[in-house]
Amino acid sequence: MDEQLRATKRWLQTQFKTSGVTLDPKSLEKLVQAVQDVPDPQEFVHSLIDEIETGELAGAITDERRVTPALLEQVLSALEGRSQAPDAVQVVDAFRVPHVVYDPVRKLFHRSASKVQLYVNRFHLVHQRLKRNKLFRAAKFAGLGGGGGQSDCELTELKAMLGVVGEQRCVMGFLTQPEEGRYAIEDLSARLPVDLTEAEQTLGMFTQNCIVVAEGELQADGVFKVAALGMPPPERRAESLQALQGLDFFGGQVPDERQLLSWEARHADDRIVLLSDVWLDRPEVLDNLHTVLAGFSQLEQPPSLFVLMGAFQSYAANAANTHYARLREHFAALGRAINQYPAIRAASKFALVPGPGDLGPGGSLPRPGLPVAVAAPLLEAVPNAVLASNPCRIRHGGGEVVVFRDNLQQRMRGLAILPPPAGDEAPLFEHVCATVLQQSHLCPVPLEYQPIYWEYDHALYVYPMPDALVLADSAAAGAFEFDSCSCLNPGSLACGTFAAYSPVTREAEVCDVQLAAREEDEMEVEAELVEVEEVEEGA
Repeated sequence: MDEQLRATKRWLQTQFKTSGVTLDPKSLEKLVQAVQDVPDPQEFVHSLIDEIETGELAGAITDERRVTPALLEQVLSALEGRSQAPDAVQVVDAFRVPHVVYDPVRKLFHRSASKVQLYVNRFHLVHQRLKRNKLFRAAKFAGLGGGGGQSDCELTELKAMLGVVGEQRCVMGFLTQPEEGRYAIEDLSARLPVDLTEAEQTLGMFTQNCIVVAEGELQADGVFKVAALGMPPPERRAESLQALQGLDFFGGQVPDERQLLSWEARHADDRIVLLSDVWLDRPEVLDNLHTVLAGFSQLEQPPSLFVLMGAFQSYAANAANTHYARLREHFAALGRAINQYPAIRAASKFALVPGPGDLGPGGSLPRPGLPVAVAAPLLEAVPNAVLASNPCRIRHGGGEVVVFRDNLQQRMRGLAILPPPAGDEAPLFEHVCATVLQQSHLCPVPLEYQPIYWEYDHALYVYPMPDALVLADSAAAGAFEFDSCSCLNPGSLACGTFAAYSPVTREAEVCDVQLAAREEDEMEVEAELVEVEEVEEGA
C-alpha cells in the first residue's frame, strides 16, 4: 500500500511538473486522497491542471506557480460543483471567452486549441447555422430579394457549379474583391466571379470579406449573375442553445435556475447604464456624468452596473502626447465623483471599456483593459471597478449582453461594396446591427482595415445571439430591436446622451442628460413641497 501511494505521488508530481506547476507537500497529500476516489485519475488531473491554468481561479496562482492547499481546495470545489454561487453580474474579458469551433466532419462543436484558421472557423460557424434553417431545408424558397418567385434554395458548393449554366442556384461564401472593380464569392472549395449590377439586396452593410447568401444563375462566361443578395438569415437564441446542447460560447459562470429566479425576483427593476465617450479631461463631460449619477442615486435600487466606455480623453493618446500623471489624476477625479454618491458606490459595479484612441498596445482587436498603472487611483477609490477588455461580455443573471466600443458605422459605411437600396429609409445603425448579428461577428471587415489577433478572433463572435448588443459609437444614439435582440448605441456622453438596459424585462432606452437633469430638478421640487406640507400640517 505504501509503495502504491509513493508511486501515485511520483506520478502526480510528474504530471504537474510537466505543466510547469509545483505542488506544495500538503497539497500533494490532499491530492493523493482525491485521486483515489475518481474513476479516471488521468482525466481528473488534466481537468484539474486546466482549471488552475485557464479557469476562473487562474489569477490566484502564485508567481512561483505553486499550488497551495487553499488554492487546491477552491479548484477541487469548482470541479465538483461545490463552489460558491457565481456573481449575478459578471464582466467577461475577451481573452477568457471560450474558443469553440464547429467540426463539419463530426458535425458538432468542440473546444479548440489556438489555430490560425480565422476565416475557416467563421465560415463553419455561419454554415452550420444555415443548415438548420428551414429556408434552406425546404425544396422551394421565395427569393432573397422578395420578387424572384419560387426557386430551389438548397445551398450549392461553389465547386459543384460547373456545368449548371442557366440554372437558378443559391450559394454561400465570402464576398471578396480579387482585383479592382471585380468581385467574387469564395467558399472553402472554390472561387466564383460574380456580377452584382442587378442584385436586389436585404438589410445590411455588404463589405469585403463578409459572408453572403446569393441567388442567381451561372452565365456561359463563368460569371455568376446575382439576382438577390442577402446576409445569412439569423437564428433565434433558443434554437442555437438547443443545438449547442449546453456548450458555453459566452464565458463566465452560469447560475443555476434557483439562483436565477431568486436574482430576477429581487432585481426586477434593475438596469445596466451605458455611457460612451466619457472624456475625463473635459469639465462639461464630468458635469454630465454627475447628472447621471445623481439621478440614479435617488432610486430605491441603484443600477447594478455602470459601463463606462472610452475614449477617456478628448484626444487620441500616444507616447508623444500622453501625460501619464495627468491621466492618473483624471481617473482619480472619476473615483472622487463616484464616491460622492454612497448608494451607488455601495450597490453598483463599474466596468471601464477602452475605446479608439485610448492608451493601450495598439489598434488590434480585442483590446485589453486599460493599464492598471494609469487607472490605479480609480481602483483604489472604487473597489467595485473592473478594467474590462474591448469587446467584453456581461452576464447579468440569466441575461447575456455583448459590449463593443468602436466607430463601426463610419468604418462599415466607408468599406461598403454596395450602398443601401434606393429609397431605403432604415438608419445606418440598423444596417450595422443587422450585419453584425447575421454575420455572428462584431467586426466583419477586412483585416487590413481592422487588425484582429488571429488566436482571439472567437472573442468577437456574436453567437448564440445575445439578449442585448451594445455597439457604442460616436454617431448619434439609437436603439433597434432585431429578432428579439435589443441593439443599443448610447451615443456620446460628451454630446449629452447615454442609454439604459433592463436585463430582466429586456427593455432598452436612449436617454438625454438634459432631460434627466430636468426630471431630477422636478423630483427635488416635489420633495421640498412635501416637506412644506408636512410642516404646515404639523403646525
